[in-house]
Amino acid sequence: MNRFIAMWASAVVRGRGWVITLAVIAFGLAFIPMNNLYYDNANERFFVEGDPNLAAFNQLLELFGDIEYLSVGLTAHSDEDVFSQTNLRIINDITEFLEDQPEITQVRSLSQYEYTHSDGAMMATDELIEDINAPYDRERARELIAHQPMALGSLVTEDLAHTRVVARVRYQVGRNDNKMTLMANFREFIAAQGYAEQGVNLHLSGQPVFTEQFEVLSKRDQSWINPTMAVVMIIILFFSFRSWLAMLLPWVVIGTSIVYVTGIQGVMVWPHSVVESAMVPALIIIGIGISVHVLVEFYHARSENLSPQEAAEKTIQRLWTPAFYTALTTAAGFLALSVTELLPVKQFAWLGAIGAMMLFFVAFTLLPALLSFVKGFSTKTDRAVNSGLMAALTHRLPDFTLRYRKPLLFLGVGLLIGSLVLVPQLKVDSNFITYFKEGNQTRLDLEYFDNTYTGIQNIDVIIDSGAEGGIHEPDFLQKVDALQQWLEALPETGAVNSLVDFHREINQALHFDDPNWYQLPTDRQMAAQFLLLYDNTGAEEDLTDAKDFYERYLRLAVPIKNLDASTTRTLLNNIEQRLAEHHPTLKAQLTGSLVMYNAQDIYINEGMTKSFAVALAIIGLSFIVLFRSVKYGLIALIPSVVPILITGALLVTLGIPLNLGTMIVGAMTMGIAVDDAIHVMNRYLRAKQEGYNTRDAIAQAMNQAGRAVIFTSIVLVCGFSVMLLGSFIPYIYTGLFAATIMALALLGDLLFLPALLFVIDRPTRTHASATTQLREEHAQ
Repeated sequence: MNRFIAMWASAVVRGRGWVITLAVIAFGLAFIPMNNLYYDNANERFFVEGDPNLAAFNQLLELFGDIEYLSVGLTAHSDEDVFSQTNLRIINDITEFLEDQPEITQVRSLSQYEYTHSDGAMMATDELIEDINAPYDRERARELIAHQPMALGSLVTEDLAHTRVVARVRYQVGRNDNKMTLMANFREFIAAQGYAEQGVNLHLSGQPVFTEQFEVLSKRDQSWINPTMAVVMIIILFFSFRSWLAMLLPWVVIGTSIVYVTGIQGVMVWPHSVVESAMVPALIIIGIGISVHVLVEFYHARSENLSPQEAAEKTIQRLWTPAFYTALTTAAGFLALSVTELLPVKQFAWLGAIGAMMLFFVAFTLLPALLSFVKGFSTKTDRAVNSGLMAALTHRLPDFTLRYRKPLLFLGVGLLIGSLVLVPQLKVDSNFITYFKEGNQTRLDLEYFDNTYTGIQNIDVIIDSGAEGGIHEPDFLQKVDALQQWLEALPETGAVNSLVDFHREINQALHFDDPNWYQLPTDRQMAAQFLLLYDNTGAEEDLTDAKDFYERYLRLAVPIKNLDASTTRTLLNNIEQRLAEHHPTLKAQLTGSLVMYNAQDIYINEGMTKSFAVALAIIGLSFIVLFRSVKYGLIALIPSVVPILITGALLVTLGIPLNLGTMIVGAMTMGIAVDDAIHVMNRYLRAKQEGYNTRDAIAQAMNQAGRAVIFTSIVLVCGFSVMLLGSFIPYIYTGLFAATIMALALLGDLLFLPALLFVIDRPTRTHASATTQLREEHAQ
């Protein structure tokens, strides 16, 4: 291996011109496949092919087509109801605008609501309001709506203080372009109408709004936080090294690697998603760490009076092995996520692993090639690296950790035990609404619909009658009706409109609007005739989202309040148990966006344990192989894992649930947190092999690797703290957890790891001259 590393170092430095030229060519070529990239946060993309949840969702789309809705809620002024001329005019304008949008397939609202009624010996379907400007029509509509059970609680509240426009959105598999276009046009329309200035209180919700806000907020945060974070890190790098070159070169490594990885993503045609928003911060963390270690080692080599070429070559030889293993363990942390049965997470895992190895490759080819041209550096840089504040700190650390080794270990054991007690209490909740800050308008609007209409999201129940035309069987309709009534009686659900409601309304109309006939047909042929008569009245309602074309399947769209994951899972289990116990012959399947989100929770919960165990096993094995010792492999693993556990305990203490974003950050940072431990332990063992005692070996490790660890951690903690200013909660959590884990890992590497080594290896003094020599060098 040493021969291979020596050949690598020689080839990079001697062929530095070619290295730089090839890197620039590859950089340009990487932009070509980026044209294949686009944003896709569609629910079904999260599931791998063959997943039963995905199969049920695809069946829902195939049978009932467009299943997503945009809801626009309107609150009337306190001195009027929604049937005032002003409110109806607003409702009508919104309705007409949405009906003209190509992304909309159907609109339901008061201004074009149709009711079925008796017209002498005939049945008729007429508009509720013929002329919104006519006082008589408005008053008549106000009276009629009180006898429309399919509208009350669903389209308008019983006190007539709230109403909504519901637009069915054309569904595009795998793309969100239509939703983004629809929301952009609709918001422009709202602004042009001046509703806000008029005091009109509108509430927007539904999947198009959530999709739009995911993309808008994540892009907005990335657009200013990533550059700001980079500026903060650049400034800290400059003050750490007092060098413009050292300030900029890490970003050459990071930028080049990000372009390469994005190019690979384009080749694979893996779209951007909310999951992948953590990719750039992750690569920045890794890139800063590996680049700073290379820079510090290069400046150390130059201070030994080596030429730039010799120093670059020596840097590769000294750091290649620990840096390779840091990249390998980081890649393992990412790849551990691939055990989760969610497709974007699998893709993120592979891109992260590729990115970690790519950063290693660039840092040990392009960066040394560039450094080999650096002929000199200032006395300020030399002082910052070799004899400044950081050097003074690393010189004092061995004595400090030796003196307080037992209290430090007791503290560490206490934190570990406390974390192990708290971590099992972590809750999993991928409730997407928690991605928005409290006070965010999207979150407030969702709460409005929860309180006013008992929910905006649906549990979709597909019910199979068993044969074409089977939905007309009276026995089947009775069973569906019994299930629907039970569902509507649940405290978590709202009004359910299904085919059985239309049957009741038609039956009543055919019997001169007698309320006693608001019941289901008792004959199969009669049920079929009901729907045919309804179609012949010229009704705009096509019922395509309630029954399939061959009239074999029915759909119950059950509105549900926004609930946390565990409560949703309990509700779904209760519904499934009800079906099994009271409707064993009813072939019903639960699906829809809400069920898909809850399935994600299950996969996250399962994947969290698996990914942590896999990452821990791979990293532990890598440590043992690298250090050629089970003892030292496990010792180095402790300060790498404990920061993750402490952060998990912190989540429990703060009441923050584990969701898709926090799971990704946890697994991601687990691989990254071990990097500095590898460098410190590698330096320690190398010193031990050279004959140094424990105390002096730790001093060597602190003065050689410890400074780079401190530089790296300060840059990362300060840089990622900028993410706390974001507006998108996943972005904020990425910054919070990354900064916390990096800070804890720093303490683990500089305090707890040396304390542990002092206890296990004992601080004998057979080689005290090494410490004396280091102190003399520092004094000079």
